[in-house]
This record gives sequence, structure tokens and C-alpha cells, in this order.
Amino acid sequence: MDVMTNRYGPRGVFAIVAPLQNANMQPEFELLRPDGISNQIYRFDISNHGSAPEAVVSAIPGTLGCWPDLILCGNSVEMADWTVEKQMMYRTRLEEKANGVPVLTATDACQAALQTLDARRLAILSPMGEKQAHGAQEYYKSLGYDVPHVTWLDIEKSEDIIKTTDAQILDAFHRLDHDDVDTFLHLGGALPLVSLISVLENSLGRSVVSTNAASYWYALRHHGIEDRLDGYGRLLLQTDIG
Repeated sequence: MDVMTNRYGPRGVFAIVAPLQNANMQPEFELLRPDGISNQIYRFDISNHGSAPEAVVSAIPGTLGCWPDLILCGNSVEMADWTVEKQMMYRTRLEEKANGVPVLTATDACQAALQTLDARRLAILSPMGEKQAHGAQEYYKSLGYDVPHVTWLDIEKSEDIIKTTDAQILDAFHRLDHDDVDTFLHLGGALPLVSLISVLENSLGRSVVSTNAASYWYALRHHGIEDRLDGYGRLLLQTDIG
């Protein structure tokens, strides 16, 4: 893959599309950024959660101004009334706006992460409400996964998710800790979780896939970068997309 010469991103420039109300995604992607990659952040308004996909599509043309090597759409659209067919159409619309630049989504990244880790039976955490948790459950069941357990944090406003404490997050995962689960999946890039993945995996004894970690891992591997990122869980040590 040809990489554009860039003073701050000689190995690649990633245009990242994130919600205005998300204070967590940008610093987490910076935690995961290897030397030679430049993260460029573009924002969209997620006040109306139901129109988030439309807002992301509208934001794509603006990302082209930094001459990105790829565009990463970091929000989890699969948490409410989403289907495989809707994801395919969403991906097509993003690509139509991207002028040939590869576009990746967090939803596809999580699916790729689960495949890479050979996940089969999932427990899912949503930072928002029961509706979002069960929406995600139905989406991943439609992909062929067993999803016997879900939980949620009941946070109503996206901008309040950043206030979640480590103790609340750990408690939520332990509510999901059942013997019939092989992989834990967290959706929603606003929840501060990347730095806890290794702690959770050590405690639970199984893999944890978290939206932001999965998204950035997917972007790196898609771009041909195989750096293993220690300290952020099993997924970030995988050099290939399974």
C-alpha cells in the first residue's frame, strides 16, 4: 500500500469520525497510536441517536481535507434497530462519500475482532439502556453468535458516559461472568475502557473486545501495520485479521 508522505504520519494518516459528545474516543485512540501514525479527529452531533448514521455519512467529505489513508467511523451503530442489511447499505453510503479512501466502521471492526479471537458465545455490555443492549444482542445473534447474556449501565446522555467509574465498569463485567460465555463484548466508544481490558481479561480469564480497541486494531491491520500493542488485551497482540 502506498503511504502518503506526512511529517507527523509517515506510516499513515487516519481520519477518525467521532461524536461531538464523546470525550473518551480521542484520548483512547491516542493511547493506542504507534509511532508514525497521525490521528485526525472529525466530529458529528449525536444528540439524536436515531440519526447518528446520517450524521456520520454527512461528516465523511470533511475528512478528506487531511488527505487520509483511511477513514475510521468509531461509533457503534448496531445498538438500536440494526441489521446486517442496514450495515451493508451504511457501508456503501460511506464509501460513496469517501472518494476512494478506505472507510472502516466500529461495527465491522468488532465483528472482525470476534472472528480473530474465535469467539462463539458472547456477553454484551452497553453503556446506555436495555433497548440498546438487546438491540446489540439481536444484531450479533444475526451474525451467528450465541448471546445468552447482556447488561447495561442505564446512562441516558452520551456526554455522561465519560463519568462512569472503573468500579462501575468492573461490576458490570462481573454481572456478565457466566461459565457459558467465551468472550465479552463492550459496545459504545464513549465508555472509558481501553486501559482496563488487560485487568478484565486477567480477572475473567477470557477475551474482552472493546469498541475503541477493536476499531483501532482493525484500522492498523487493514493498513498493513502489524505492531503488537502490549497492555491492552489479547486482541491488540494479534497481527492478522482472522
